[in-house]
Amino acid sequence: MKYRFGIIGLGRVGSAMATLLKEAGHTPVWAVSSHKGGTDLRVFSAVPDEAAAAEAVLIAVPDSAISAVAETIASRWGASCRGIAFFHFSGLLSSEQLSGIARLGGETASLHPLQTIMDITQAHGALQESFFTVEGSERAVEIAQELVSSMGSRLMTIAKQDKITYHSAAVIASNYLVCLVSQAAQLMDTIGLSLEHLMPLVRGTVSNLEKYGQAALTGPVQRGDWPTVRAHMTLLEEQFPDIAPSYRELGLYAARLAGRRWPADIAAPGKVQERDALVNRAATLRERGMKVVFTNGCFDIIHEGHVSYLRQARTLGDALVVGLNSDASVTRLKGQGRPINDQAARAAVLAGLACVDHVCVFDEDTPYELIEKIRPDVLVKGGDWKREDIVGSDVVLSNGGEVYSLDFRPGYSTTGIIRKIKGD
Repeated sequence: MKYRFGIIGLGRVGSAMATLLKEAGHTPVWAVSSHKGGTDLRVFSAVPDEAAAAEAVLIAVPDSAISAVAETIASRWGASCRGIAFFHFSGLLSSEQLSGIARLGGETASLHPLQTIMDITQAHGALQESFFTVEGSERAVEIAQELVSSMGSRLMTIAKQDKITYHSAAVIASNYLVCLVSQAAQLMDTIGLSLEHLMPLVRGTVSNLEKYGQAALTGPVQRGDWPTVRAHMTLLEEQFPDIAPSYRELGLYAARLAGRRWPADIAAPGKVQERDALVNRAATLRERGMKVVFTNGCFDIIHEGHVSYLRQARTLGDALVVGLNSDASVTRLKGQGRPINDQAARAAVLAGLACVDHVCVFDEDTPYELIEKIRPDVLVKGGDWKREDIVGSDVVLSNGGEVYSLDFRPGYSTTGIIRKIKGD
């Protein structure tokens, strides 16, 4: 069966769908777009007041606009929605986004092309070769099958509750693949090679994936060549700290895929560092375009308030450095009997937090000298400090950095914990 259709949104996917459906014998009757050129369709600048003979409506707008468009259609068309098939093209969102139309008798579904689209000229061929997924009302799914089949594409039905899983898989296979190849290209660039030299390898890998599936895994992890993996990790940790974490995490996954155990000695480097080593590390982080965040404190008995604060601080950049007062420094600041835990124990606990990247013990009363040497991009202290009074703020601000005073979680205090233990 051939359908008359309207289309809302003439971007890459919308324009390609309109062309493909027209080529398949379906009839476009109107479109909604902010651009009126390049088409002989009747084009509206907003949702029209009536369906105007459309038997199917394709809503090809950004995810954030789908619900609003559906509400507008329901408001303007009312009972006229009955019997018309409505499709949105979000990979993440379900047909529930069109629930207002469904209540009026419209047949609703989410219809998504499992493809990445960069431009309109590429979209036409890419969509034809792609799988589409659909979920929604029974009649809408039937119409989707007819539309997709007429284009020469293939359709798969999925459950509404599986949309997030489906979309996560699509993002990993497409977007994150680009990130991984980009990382490899950055490494190649440092030795005078480029993405061009990697592409035959990438294409070969994709070809192997199509033929062998996950059995296409090759390389040092697959064959258990751990000395090679150690060499990779050492280089990446020293020179490419932004790439090292993804190499390690994917290495762990590759080991499971290959049925091998990742050696315990191939671990992330120790987080507790001496001052000179940390200064060099901070310089490398900045060279790699990473934003260094610094905070400091005694962290004698770490409690939930500390953890919440450190997590929040970490979100302000790419690596969190914690300056830790030495035992002597804590005693001078807090008095005899403090610290409760010595500096080695306190540093070890801080290093055990995922949000903390590096810890450095300093013996001075303030971390000013350490801040001068590290020159962090972001300086953070707890909310009991005024921004202008934070030690080292002048250093950071003069270098174009940022200074924040974050709120502490109320009800948490090391002093209060000590009093409670003593029974005061």
